[in-house]
Amino acid sequence: MRRLALALLLALLGPATASPAVAAEGETPARLVLLGTAGGPIPRLERAQPATALVVGGQTYLIDAGDGVLRQMAASKLGLGSVRALFLTHHHIDHIGDVPVLMIDRWLLANAPPLPVYGPPGTADLVSGTLKAFQPVALAPVSIGGPAKPPLAEAAYGRDLVADLDEPQLIYTDEHVRVSAVAVDHYHYPPGSPEARFSRSYAYRIEAGGKSYVFSGDTGPSARLAKLARGADYLICEVISLAMIERQLRAFPGFTPAQIPALMQHMAEDHLTGDQIGRLAAEAGVGKLILTHLAPGADGETDMSDYVRGIADHFAGEVIIGKDLGEY
Repeated sequence: MRRLALALLLALLGPATASPAVAAEGETPARLVLLGTAGGPIPRLERAQPATALVVGGQTYLIDAGDGVLRQMAASKLGLGSVRALFLTHHHIDHIGDVPVLMIDRWLLANAPPLPVYGPPGTADLVSGTLKAFQPVALAPVSIGGPAKPPLAEAAYGRDLVADLDEPQLIYTDEHVRVSAVAVDHYHYPPGSPEARFSRSYAYRIEAGGKSYVFSGDTGPSARLAKLARGADYLICEVISLAMIERQLRAFPGFTPAQIPALMQHMAEDHLTGDQIGRLAAEAGVGKLILTHLAPGADGETDMSDYVRGIADHFAGEVIIGKDLGEY
């Protein structure tokens, strides 16, 4: 009980705005911005859906783009033209809901080069299909009297990651960042089945400003994630409260009691509780733990103890319960 109380105190006292990570000599410091910290598709007022920005040298690297990301970027004073690359952890709607508007508005409002979008198999089709569907936008007189815009079809391009990415692999690099990815465990389809070929989830590690940032995406316990996160300065990790989620599902009019057992099995197998996160952080030897994708993450939550329950039993480092627009 004493460890739980200490962990919760540290989490709640964790600053919503902290100094950016200190860069090594000659490197540009990075700034981590939590744009959306709610997990799941249910709309909220107090938290947007999952999206995180790493800002380096005036460039913004986005991890996921759930509903509300553009509004949160505006609140954080991150311009659309600053978005250098987008990395999708998986294709559940709460992680990709604002991908279309991000790509279209970036083309419409910013003179920026094509946006690379990395993600699971199907990402290239998601990007090209979205741009094709929004062709009527290109008929607006946005270029009259100004420089010609490239075709809307060239606003972005998708890059599918390897389905069986069982070892961390470098997937992207530029003058500011190095990005590696590995497959994690968010789905349980039979190996070799059609569903298993495209239903994939990934974690990312970004090296920037002399620091390392690991983004868990959605996953259950994963040895591959622990390997990717080894020695990282920051682990930005999803968290779920099974007890709170079950109460929410039973109260939600969109679900019947017969649906609850299967949903709860998915939650228990394919997400992480505080105890599991503590074990992961300790095994990987990370420096600081930032919790995001809070589920249920409901409006008006005041008792946050279940999110951190069990973490301090395994991990002695700083733990922060993420809030929308928090900077670190």
